[in-house]
Amino acid sequence: MGNDGKGSGFFGGFILGGIIGAIAAFFLSQKGGRDSFRSKFSEAVSHVRETTREAIEEGKEAAARKEAEFQTGLDEEDK
Repeated sequence: MGNDGKGSGFFGGFILGGIIGAIAAFFLSQKGGRDSFRSKFSEAVSHVRETTREAIEEGKEAAARKEAEFQTGLDEEDK
């Protein structure tokens, strides 16, 4: 009575079926159909763009602060 991998096949099928079911439920539950999906998708894309833009700005500000700290350190070493 060895383990011939049938359990893992069942588990994989169970997970795959759950994912397919969740996707089907998402699309079937849309009240406005394709237009509703497009508007939600558009909102998600604009949210990601805004979040990315903010992250880039924060990164630029942090880099500028670090550069200023580095330059200050170099100036102090020269004295």
